[in-house]
Amino acid sequence: MRERKQKRILEVSSSSSESQDYDSRYSDPDYVAGTSYQRSSRKDFNINTCINNPNQATEVGSSRRNNGVVATRRRRILRPRPGASNKSNRGVFSKKRTILSWMIDLGIIFEDMRVWYTRDKEKIMEGTIKRDGVRCNCCHKVITVYGFEEHANEGHVKEPYAHIYLVDWECHLLGWIYYKGLLRPEELARCGFNLVETQNDASDLNDDACMICADGGDLICCEKCPSTFHPDCMGMRKIPQGEWLCPFCICKFCGTGGPGDLHECKQCQRRYHLDCINSPTQPSSPDSPTKFCGKSCEEVFSEIQEKHLGVRKELADGYTWSLVQMKLDRDPHSNGEFLHEITIGNSKVSVAWTVMEEIFMPTIDRYTGINITQSVIYNRESNLRRVNFRGFYTTILERNDEFISVASIRVHETKFAEMPFIGTRERFRGRRMLQKLLAQIESALRMLNVENLVIPSVPELVPMWINKYGFTHIESNLMTELIKYNTLMFPSAVRLHKSLVTHAAASAATKTDEANKNGTGLVRGKGYEKLAFFDLNLEPLKEDDDA
Repeated sequence: MRERKQKRILEVSSSSSESQDYDSRYSDPDYVAGTSYQRSSRKDFNINTCINNPNQATEVGSSRRNNGVVATRRRRILRPRPGASNKSNRGVFSKKRTILSWMIDLGIIFEDMRVWYTRDKEKIMEGTIKRDGVRCNCCHKVITVYGFEEHANEGHVKEPYAHIYLVDWECHLLGWIYYKGLLRPEELARCGFNLVETQNDASDLNDDACMICADGGDLICCEKCPSTFHPDCMGMRKIPQGEWLCPFCICKFCGTGGPGDLHECKQCQRRYHLDCINSPTQPSSPDSPTKFCGKSCEEVFSEIQEKHLGVRKELADGYTWSLVQMKLDRDPHSNGEFLHEITIGNSKVSVAWTVMEEIFMPTIDRYTGINITQSVIYNRESNLRRVNFRGFYTTILERNDEFISVASIRVHETKFAEMPFIGTRERFRGRRMLQKLLAQIESALRMLNVENLVIPSVPELVPMWINKYGFTHIESNLMTELIKYNTLMFPSAVRLHKSLVTHAAASAATKTDEANKNGTGLVRGKGYEKLAFFDLNLEPLKEDDDA
């Protein structure tokens, strides 16, 4: 066991005009980030997870734990970005976020560009590009990209970007998005691998933060990987003697690191022996024995990939929601349908990142300098497990192609899923938008037979999550399972969970039905349900004040 000390060693330069004592971006002296990720030039940091609180700020890894006592650093009031006026900030918050507006902001396309909707190289309809859609030349109305396709009587195709033709540039919009938008060096850098390397003169090769709570202090080190843990986070009553292996370096079934090679499950990312999963008690699919640790993980992965990922699901009143993930490891030329799916999915991830930048202050890991929020959105992998964000998906709520709410989720088997970030754009807050997205996330997780949804919360907002949204403190039996998985956590945050099992869902439905009788619950009609609750980004309003 070693005492891990947080040190101010590497200070990152910044063009900000703020005082030097406000700069807290520095790295572990033994680690350097070896990727070409984009560092922000700002010196302000995200204050929390899950909820955007504009009055406080902190940094990841900013607290100190010794003998179980946590002393947090003083939280600092956020200051305006240098050179940014309130008027300009209002412009950022008020402009629409769509794939077209993202391309316009990048200078890839321009407003009022002439477009055609084509079929078999034949022009069917004409229009011009706008930030929020296409202005049709026949009716002079601005409609969504998908609406433009329906207006051309081609709504059954569901691939508008592949059929919208840029007249002046003589190419289709889909290819232009892919080659000019997604293959930009800046975009490719955001999708890179978070390589964390030890410096040549490093005396310690282990991480400086606990895998469970992301805090520093007295940590026990794994003998096979750089991961470190607080003994109390692991539930240890005494420090183990001799060689100790962490939960990520042993077989999830037999609990040993050998004999035989360990394989990593593609879904839960736990390791296992082939002999263990081929036993009668741990049945696995014969088609892919080295990819998944069992049938359950294989089914969850297949269900997400085949029924949820990239699917644009329509809700009431023009709302849609979708689950996307950045994909760069496939051949986009395999077929036209797949090209449309992967290009639009990746574009939505890029737009979701701009939304997250608008909602949250940057969350920088002080030990590695890695931008956590960005890495989660782009599901970036890493050789350091604590900052390995492979497996994260981004869920998006839209209306008329405009991004409203965004959340990040990762499923760990059927026992639980985590949701470290969730937020709504400022112009939509107080309209129950995020609750719409949360309802769809919970419904999709139930379809996957996921039992619990886990979130980190700032201490000040724990009562709100519990009293208004049905979350509770992590139960001991769930925490025992949780520590075996790589979950994103922040110092001083509080883990909460919400049960998604059938009896809990039935209980929640009973409560909402009762609330509906009083005019505060579900609004029903035409085969859908519209939840009427408060926006999770804000303190709950009084019912009399809620519009």
